[in-house]
Amino acid sequence: MLIGINRAKISQGAEVWRPSATFLKFLEAIRSDFQHNKVLTDYAQNLSTTVLKLNELSKLYAGKTAQQIIHSLVISEAQRLLLYDDLSIKELASALGFNDAFYFSNFFKKHTGLSPQDYKESFKSKNYMVS
Repeated sequence: MLIGINRAKISQGAEVWRPSATFLKFLEAIRSDFQHNKVLTDYAQNLSTTVLKLNELSKLYAGKTAQQIIHSLVISEAQRLLLYDDLSIKELASALGFNDAFYFSNFFKKHTGLSPQDYKESFKSKNYMVS
C-alpha cells in the first residue's frame, strides 16, 4: 500500500511520501494483528494516541479513514487466502478473526461486491490461480 502511494505521488511530480512514525506503527500493528479483528480504539490505545489522531493521519497519508485502512488490509488478506490456500469459508473467517462465517461473507461481499466463493470461482474460471 505504501509503495503504491509513493509511486502515485512521484508520477504526479510530488515529493516522496514520508509518513509519521505513529502512522507507520499503526499500519504495522494492523498487519501483525488483524486476525484478532481489533477495533480502532484498541489500536489508538496501544499506540498512545486517539482515534481522532489516527483518522487524521490516515486521511492525510492514505486518503482513507483508519477504519477503512483496517478493512482494506483484512480484505486483501482474505483475497490472498481465498486464492492461495485451500481453506473453507468457515476456516478462513476464523483465521481472519471473525467468529461467524456468515458475518465474514457479508463483510467480504460489502467490500468487494462478490461473495468469497464467487470471488474464488471468478479467478479459477479465468485461470488466474497459481497451482
